[in-house]
Amino acid sequence: MHRIGYLQLSVPIKTLPILERWECASCGNCCRGSVIPLSDADMERLKQQRWEEHPDFESVRTVTNRGWFDKRAQLAQRPDGSCVFLTPDNRCRIHAEFGEAAKPLVCQMYPLQLVPQEKRVILTLRRSCPSAAADRGAELQKRLSHVTQLAERGRLLDIAIRAPSITRRYRGSWTEALTVARAIERLLVDERFPLVRRLVHGVRFCDLVEQCKWRRLVEKQLPELMTLLEDACHQDVSDLFAKRQPPQGAVATLFRQAAAEYLRLHSSYRVTDSWHERWRLARAALAIARGRGRAPLLHPSFPEVTFEALEEPLGHLTPEVQRPFVRLYEANARSLQYVVAARPGWSIVESFRAFALAYPVALWIMRWSANNRSPTNEDAIEMVTIMDRGQGHEPLAGSQHRRRVATIARTSQLEKMIVWYAQ
Repeated sequence: MHRIGYLQLSVPIKTLPILERWECASCGNCCRGSVIPLSDADMERLKQQRWEEHPDFESVRTVTNRGWFDKRAQLAQRPDGSCVFLTPDNRCRIHAEFGEAAKPLVCQMYPLQLVPQEKRVILTLRRSCPSAAADRGAELQKRLSHVTQLAERGRLLDIAIRAPSITRRYRGSWTEALTVARAIERLLVDERFPLVRRLVHGVRFCDLVEQCKWRRLVEKQLPELMTLLEDACHQDVSDLFAKRQPPQGAVATLFRQAAAEYLRLHSSYRVTDSWHERWRLARAALAIARGRGRAPLLHPSFPEVTFEALEEPLGHLTPEVQRPFVRLYEANARSLQYVVAARPGWSIVESFRAFALAYPVALWIMRWSANNRSPTNEDAIEMVTIMDRGQGHEPLAGSQHRRRVATIARTSQLEKMIVWYAQ
């Protein structure tokens, strides 16, 4: 195979070697603020359901375009961002009247996620679902046959997947990409260290990978090289923890700008489509970027707080609070979801850095939402849903955030951010 290869997904679907659980709790989170693309088959099913003749949907648009210049179809939303088919008791109207198989394929799949690798496809979970983030419900393995049927019916496996690039300047074979990704995986699942140390090791590993002369390497040299780089990442980092420093200057502004994008994914954050709301959000974004004085009131569930308070230590997080974060990173590292399914076109190094940045951002937001009280497991689950929703969210997967992450990495402040906000 050519070094710049594609993968034809005529391979088996496998679950991860860790136990993942999920059961729908009808919270309705997935039906709010989510873009649901519609295939031709989805459109045909909706047409056969004849919603335009239903008295509750008279003069109500059920399908719309994704944008002015993007004519691809998606489910329509109400002004508050909820799906037009979401009922007051958080049920799907399509499901209630026509059954699960009548829903768009994306809705039938969620939060199940297929992630292609070189010789297999991994079935994992989107932890933007609170039940999945909490590992509550039935074992994922029990859903494997159902997912296989959905994949075959929706022709989800009849595509070619290109190996992710390793750095922004180098794209190699699947063998090379997986060798690098597996090294990151080993760092992120290393139970000898707390999550904050694992992330610091991962960031340092990516810095070293970026310095390699990839075009001079041959594949058989990679395993030995990865071992050397992993060992280098484990060198003494005590100074980094002993001399914790907050982000400084323009990098601090970039950090808060990223946090503002993640804040919009909080389940309590409701946005109405009006000019008044847009103006309010623009002012709030400007205040967050400035980062001085009292933070803007985003939602009644968010307490009043100053930006200075958001830089104070969060305090000891119990293992119960840490567990949702650890599970998120371990599952993503093993499945490569953060690379293959999150930010199309980004390299492994760039994707990991963006995913690592999400951790201090989440802890910054948790300081805000849990101001003056100890964070709970439910707080951590909410933060994990935000972090997962950020993967693939256009403002956090586009060119602007890509430049933001690259700038932070160039200043060597990413690992300092992780250590600072993890205290």
